[in-house]
Amino acid sequence: MNYEVKIREGRRGHCFWLSAAALCLAASSASSAVVDLPDVTVTAASRGAGAAESSPLVTTLLDADAARDAPVAALDDFLRTVPNFSLFRRTSSVAANPTTQGASLRGIGPSGASRSLVLVDGVPFNDAFGGWVYWSQIDLRAVERVEVVRGGGSTAWGNTALGGVIHIVPRRPAPGVYEAEGYFGSRSTRQAGIYGSERTERFGVSLEGRYFSTDGFTRVREDLRGAVDIPTGTRHRLANAAAEYRISDTAEMSLRGMVFRETRGNGTPLSNNETDAHRLHGKLVWADGTGAQWRGDGYYGRSDYANTFTSVSSDRNSETLVLDQYSVPSRTVGGSLRRTAEAGAAGTLTAGADARWVEGETNEFVVFQGGDRVAGGEQTLLGAFAEYDAEPDDRWRWQAGLRADYWRSADGSLTQPNGDRTDFPDRDRFVVNGRAGGTWSAVETVRLRGAVYQAFRVPTINELYRPFQVGADVTEANAALDPERLLGVEAGVDLFPAEGLSLRATAFLNEVRDPILNVTVGESPQGGQLRQRRNIGRTEIRGLELDADYAFATRWSAFAAYAVTDARVRSAPDQPALRGNRLAQVARHTATAGVRLNAGAEGAGMVLRARWNGAQFEDDLNARRLGGFLVLDASVTYRFAPGRELFAAAENLLDRRYPDGITGAGLITEGTPRMLRGGVRWAF
Repeated sequence: MNYEVKIREGRRGHCFWLSAAALCLAASSASSAVVDLPDVTVTAASRGAGAAESSPLVTTLLDADAARDAPVAALDDFLRTVPNFSLFRRTSSVAANPTTQGASLRGIGPSGASRSLVLVDGVPFNDAFGGWVYWSQIDLRAVERVEVVRGGGSTAWGNTALGGVIHIVPRRPAPGVYEAEGYFGSRSTRQAGIYGSERTERFGVSLEGRYFSTDGFTRVREDLRGAVDIPTGTRHRLANAAAEYRISDTAEMSLRGMVFRETRGNGTPLSNNETDAHRLHGKLVWADGTGAQWRGDGYYGRSDYANTFTSVSSDRNSETLVLDQYSVPSRTVGGSLRRTAEAGAAGTLTAGADARWVEGETNEFVVFQGGDRVAGGEQTLLGAFAEYDAEPDDRWRWQAGLRADYWRSADGSLTQPNGDRTDFPDRDRFVVNGRAGGTWSAVETVRLRGAVYQAFRVPTINELYRPFQVGADVTEANAALDPERLLGVEAGVDLFPAEGLSLRATAFLNEVRDPILNVTVGESPQGGQLRQRRNIGRTEIRGLELDADYAFATRWSAFAAYAVTDARVRSAPDQPALRGNRLAQVARHTATAGVRLNAGAEGAGMVLRARWNGAQFEDDLNARRLGGFLVLDASVTYRFAPGRELFAAAENLLDRRYPDGITGAGLITEGTPRMLRGGVRWAF
C-alpha cells in the first residue's frame, strides 16, 4: 500500500534550477508525490511535515539528476555553488586534510569545526570528535536529494546549526536497480562504483561499493617548492548497505550501515593521515490510531583517525617529524523520538526529544619531548523541542518553535609527555532557543518572508583538548571554552515574474556571542605563529543574497547567485587588536552562474558553471590576504539508452591558479588545478 505525501506549494507552477540542479516544483493549489512511507515528510527546515520550498528560511533543493550530472566529483565541491557555503579553507576535500573540512553557511566563523549541521537521513553526520565533515563518505551518485537551509536551525535540530542545516537524503531501495560507474582522469584519478537494490511489497535492500584513488597535486606554489613537496594523493574505499521492512500498512523500519577507510598524503613524504570509520543507523516510522505520525531514530558511530605533523626546513629540502598523532579514537551513540500531528484546522505540531553521547581522545608522540601526550573527554547532549507550522489559507504560512538543551562535558584530562596529568573540572550548561517566521503571498507572483531565530554550538572535544599544527603554525586547545550563541534575523522576497523564472533576495543579520576563534598569542617553537582557541566576545555577520533561476525551452535551464557578506569582530575584550577585523576565511563577495541542458532519457546534455570567490583573509589579524579567483567547471553527457551514458568533466577548466592558504612563515598553497575525467555509467 502506498501513502501519499502532500507537499504544499504556492499557486503558480514554476521550475527552479538551483545551483546546477534541475528541480521542477509543480504547483496548482498543491502537488503530491507517492512514496512508500506513512504520510509524513521530514525536511531540514523543520523536523515536522511541510514543504521546504515555502519555508520562511531560504532553502535550496538539489536533486539526484543534478548530483549525477555535476562537473565535480566531491559533494563539497557540488555544494560550493550554493551562496555562502564554504569550508574552513578553499581546498576541495579531494586534496584537503579532513580536519579542515568544517562546513559553514553565511560566514559564521569558518574553521575545522563546522558552524552548520550536516545530516544524513535526519541523523548528525559531523564528526563526533572534531565537528568536521568527511565529505568523501558520501557518494554523489547515491544521493536522492540535498536540502540546504540557510539560517539558524538549532530550534529544530539542536547543537551546531548556527549557520543552517545541510540535509543529505540517500537513495531508498527500489525494485530491480543495478548500476555501475567507472571513470579515469588526470593525475591518475580513478573511481569504480556499483549500486544494486531490490524491493518486494514488504522488504527492500540495497548495497553500494566504491573505490577512489588519485595521485593528487602539489599544493605548494611552484616557485616556493623544495625537494620535500610532493602531491597530496588519496585513496579511499566505501561500502553502504540498507534494508527496509514494512511491518504493517502504517509502520516501517529500516537499517543503514557504512564502512569507510581512507589514506591521504598531506604534501610531504612524512606527513600523512588515515581514517577508519563505521556508522549504523536504525529508524522506525509509524502512524498511530489518532493519525499522528511518529519517528524514532537510533545511531552509533566509531572512528579512528591518525595524523603526522612535520617541520620543514626553510629551503623546503628536508623535513623532521615533530608530532605523531597515532590514534584519535572517538565513539558516539544517539537517538531521537518525535511526533507530528494536526493541531487545529490548518496546522501541525511536532514535538520530540533527542540525546547524544560522545567520547574521544588524542594519543600522540611528541618527538622533541620524547614521550606521549594523551588528551580527551566525553560529552552528553540532551534536548527537547516543539514546533508549530500553520497555513491558515493559501497566502499565509507561519512557524514557531522552542527548544531546550542540556550540555555536559566530563572526564576531561591532559597527560603531558613527562607524565604530568591535568584533570579538568566537569562543566554543564542549560540552553534555551526559539524561532519564529512566516511567509505571505501578496499576489501570485510575489512572496514575502521573514524569520528571527537563536542557535548555539557546543565546543567539540577536539577544540577543548587537542592541539594541532599546520606547517610551523601551532594552535593550542582550551578546556575553558564556552558554547557559541547566535541571534539572527532575516527578511526576503521571492518573485515569479514569468513562467519558469524566479528571483529571490534575502537580507540577514547575525550576532554571535562568545565565538570560538584561533587567536594569535605569540610565536611557535618552529618559528611560525602560536594560536589558541578562545571565546573572543562578539562577532557580527550581515549580508545580502541574490538568486535567479530560469527554466526555458524544453530542456534548458540557467541560474545565477551573488552574496555579499560583511563578517567582523565587534567585541574582543581580551584581544582589542581584533576589534573591527574581518573574520578569517570569509570572502566578502561570492558569485556563481551556470547553464544546463538536460539529456533526458536519451540524447546529449551539458552543464557549464562559473564560480567567483572574492578576496579574504587567512588569519585573525588580517595580515595575510588571499586574492580572489574565478573558476569554470563543465561536463558533457551522451545518454545512448535509458540509464546508459558516456560522460566527461573538467574542474577548473581554464586551469586557474589561486591561493588557498598562507602560513605564518609566508608559505603559499594553491587550490585545485585543472582536473579532467571521463567514464561510463551503466544501468542493467
